[in-house]
Amino acid sequence: MCAGSRRNPLTYLHLCLLISFLSASALAGSGKQVVVYKTVSGHEIHANLFLPKDTEGPFPTVVYFHGGFFIWGNRDHALSNEFRQSLLSHKIAVVSADYRLAPETKLDGIMEDASDLLRWLRSAGSKDFDLDPNKIAVAGSSAGGYLALTTGFDPECSPNAIITISVSPGFTDPGSMGDVSILDEPGPYDVVGDSMISYGDYKERRKLMRFLAKNKLFLYSIFGFDPSEEPDALKKFRLQENIHSDFPPTLLIHARNDRAIPMDHVERLHRIMKEKGCASELHIVENGHGEELIKLNPESADRMISFLQDQAEF
Repeated sequence: MCAGSRRNPLTYLHLCLLISFLSASALAGSGKQVVVYKTVSGHEIHANLFLPKDTEGPFPTVVYFHGGFFIWGNRDHALSNEFRQSLLSHKIAVVSADYRLAPETKLDGIMEDASDLLRWLRSAGSKDFDLDPNKIAVAGSSAGGYLALTTGFDPECSPNAIITISVSPGFTDPGSMGDVSILDEPGPYDVVGDSMISYGDYKERRKLMRFLAKNKLFLYSIFGFDPSEEPDALKKFRLQENIHSDFPPTLLIHARNDRAIPMDHVERLHRIMKEKGCASELHIVENGHGEELIKLNPESADRMISFLQDQAEF
C-alpha cells in the first residue's frame, strides 16, 4: 500500500496467499452469515458476519478490512481463523468486509464504502443482529489498515477504536507517473472493465497490480489523477492531514522486519498521531506482514483484545 516504500512490496505475497487460503477453508461450519451492507448502481457489496455463540447481545463488533493494495483481495481470504476465534471467544462479533476495488473504483469511493459499513452496523446491523452501535472498532492490514484509519477522519461517524496491521503513512512521496497510453495496449490491464469489482480474484488482480507498479501507474490507478501534478488533490487522502485530536484510540501493529513497509514508516505515523494528541499505541513484533503477521505472532491477537478492553470498554 505504501507509495514511498523503497522495498519490493510483493516478496511476501506467496506466503500470505497460502495463509489466507488456509484461513478461508476454515470458514466452513464457522457460523458465517453473508450480508449486503451496500448497493451501488445494482452492485451488491458483501461482508461476512460472525456472532459469538451461547451468549446474548448486544455485541461489540470488530470490522476487518483486507489488504491487497486496493486492487485485489476479498472478505473470505483475509481475516485469520485464529484472530476471529479469539474475538468471538471474548463475545465480540466479527465482520470481514469487501469493498470496491481499484482501478474500477477510485480511492474516494473505496473510503465511502468503509464509512458506509459503519453506518450499516449502527442501523440495520444493530436492529437485525443485535450489534452494539456504541461499541464498534475497525481493523485492517496494509491497505485495509489505511482504510481503517480513514474511518476516523470524520468525528461524526468514527469508530470507538482502530487497529492497524502493517500500515504506512501512505502517499507521502507520490513520485513521477508513467505513460498512461500503455493502458490501452493488450496486457494485464485487459481485466479492467466498466463494471465495479468488490471481490477480487487473486491471480489476475495481482498481475494487474504488478503491471501498474512496474509502469509507475499504481497511484494513478487508485486516484484517477497524477498526484505529482495535483498535490492539493492528495490532501483528503493523506493521513497526516486528516488525523486530529479527537481521533479514535489507535493501536499500530508492525513487524521490525516487515518486507513491504519499513519500520520507520509506522514509527513516523505514530509520532504524527502523538503530536496531534491522539491516543496511539505502537506494538512491535519481529516478522510478518498483514495477515501473515498475526499467524506468525499469535500473541498479537491478545494484544489487540487487551487494547479493545482498555480503550473501548469491549
